[in-house]
Amino acid sequence: MNNQHHHFYRAISTLNSLFIPVLILSLVEILHLSFLSKFSFIFIMIGLLKIYLMTGISGGILEIISGQELVLRLRRVHQNAKDFWPGFLIVFVIILLVDFLLFARFHSSSHLWRPLYFDVIVALAAYVLARWAIDKKYIRPLGMPRRSIKVNLSFLIVMVCACLLELILVRALDFIHIGAFYWRNIVAFMLSYIHVFEFIYCSMSIFGHYPEIKEEFSSQKEIFLINPMAAEVVQSLGYWMARLYPPVFVVLKALTPKTYKFREFNQVIWHECYYKSNVLVCITCCTTNCYEAYKIAKEFKKRGSTVVMGGTHVTYLPSEALAFCDSVVIGQAEGVWSQVIRDYENKTLKSQYMGAASDADYARVHEELLNSPPFMIKEFLETSRGCKFRCHFCTIPALSEGKVRLASINDIIDLIKKVSLHYRNIRFIDNNIYSDPTYAREFFTALKPLKIKWHAQGTIDIAKNQETLKLAQESGCDRLTFGYEVSGGSFEKNQGGKFAMARKYIEYTNIVKKAGIKVNGLFIFGFDSDNFKTLLKLWKFCFLMMPQYTTVSMLTPLPGSGVYRDMLTQNRIINLNWRSYGLIRMVVRHPQMNHTAVSFFFPLVQTFFSLTTSMRGLMFLVFCYILPLWIAFSTFR
Repeated sequence: MNNQHHHFYRAISTLNSLFIPVLILSLVEILHLSFLSKFSFIFIMIGLLKIYLMTGISGGILEIISGQELVLRLRRVHQNAKDFWPGFLIVFVIILLVDFLLFARFHSSSHLWRPLYFDVIVALAAYVLARWAIDKKYIRPLGMPRRSIKVNLSFLIVMVCACLLELILVRALDFIHIGAFYWRNIVAFMLSYIHVFEFIYCSMSIFGHYPEIKEEFSSQKEIFLINPMAAEVVQSLGYWMARLYPPVFVVLKALTPKTYKFREFNQVIWHECYYKSNVLVCITCCTTNCYEAYKIAKEFKKRGSTVVMGGTHVTYLPSEALAFCDSVVIGQAEGVWSQVIRDYENKTLKSQYMGAASDADYARVHEELLNSPPFMIKEFLETSRGCKFRCHFCTIPALSEGKVRLASINDIIDLIKKVSLHYRNIRFIDNNIYSDPTYAREFFTALKPLKIKWHAQGTIDIAKNQETLKLAQESGCDRLTFGYEVSGGSFEKNQGGKFAMARKYIEYTNIVKKAGIKVNGLFIFGFDSDNFKTLLKLWKFCFLMMPQYTTVSMLTPLPGSGVYRDMLTQNRIINLNWRSYGLIRMVVRHPQMNHTAVSFFFPLVQTFFSLTTSMRGLMFLVFCYILPLWIAFSTFR
């Protein structure tokens, strides 16, 4: 009985961590039902998509319950769908066939008892599928004998209650008429939630008879790699959708002994069930996500795990981070991670480690990359580290100590050759791919035979050299992201450095576009010379430039930047709550603007700039608003 209670509460916890997958399943179910009366190609395709998602998510659920994984991974969803779709398709067809035969036989009274028998069939199918999938995925591969599963009273009560709850929800549709469309959608979501619960609960009961399976995945020493979500909701959603693989994960895996098993949490919505005791937890932390990082670190420490933190924010404020973790890595992890692991194993972990990577460390990371899957390699293609400019608002100069490290061109080409077999469009993660013009020309020349498309972040001074720009285009450069920061008429151009080119930004941008390379533009608002009139000038400047994407951020004194040091010295920082440092709030006293008013309106300003000063934004407006209005006007004219 106690085991069943444990299974029930754990099933609820697991179910709550799968809110988004269940929501997607319910949306597909609603779409599928909308085509039910129109048996068509679309209906069949949506049905196949539903089976694909059901099988993939079900396989992921088994991995979570068994301990093989702790979170549902998109790559594993696809692999599980490939492995399990025949069995799920057969069961799905049987359910439809039984429903059709019973409905045809007892058509006159089917509205009374059809919901009940259908709920029972679905519950039985959940048990059958769980038993078959566990057998196929774990029992047979591990060479374990099949055992009889004892179904006790507690299990039956839970499953019966689930069926009754489904019946109540379905019958309620007959009595609720206000907002019926929305109520049906809500019911569809709740039914999907119950169906997934039934599968989870059946799976846990079956796994309870095979404790060896869980032991198989809990015997190794574990390291948790965590890249938390940002504090700002919109920013978190953007990062979650992009879900880029953190380069530091590759570094740590390369320099860690193979006796460790890694658990990766990249931009996941955090749940209590992810916490664990007696593991090594590694959290990468920047200012925009440090609030969440500190919260996670604190909870792991409470449970007896060892927590090591690193990243830009921790590098600049190590004492702050040590209030929440056991140790911090300052600077680059490549140079000290092997020592961190040795000290952790010997229980002599230091509070701080100063990272300074050597060529040997970089070589080990490169070797790990060569043996990594392509999806991982493509997120760690870095030709250089650092930037030749020392912008006052940027944290990179302090992090790289004003130096630029250049990778071996041959090493990068070897990685690209492996990635290009699977991906034709590649992103380089350099801070500035044009930090060394001579190196850039050599690299672009080496890229030409590979016939790939690539994009990267650089600086607009590449437009000064037509030969290099042509080489970039011929090598496959499809898009460059430039940090303009200011407009051509901004007072900040007098600072010199990169801003000295501001007068020629539009001219240089047109040169890049004429070379056949698209442009993304990054801008900053909130310099001391800025005011509300500056926004109009900046908008006009962005509109004339018309990049593919336009991003305007609020000037934020990020720790490690010159702006942060100046604002602290001048006592102008009014908010040190790092949750407010998502580049959309004004957290300093401004000589010309009220920080509260700017913070309130700036998200709207950001959206307006993105939609009206970029090619992608204008296309979005045309297809979502202008085109439907034009069609409606033409129809009713």
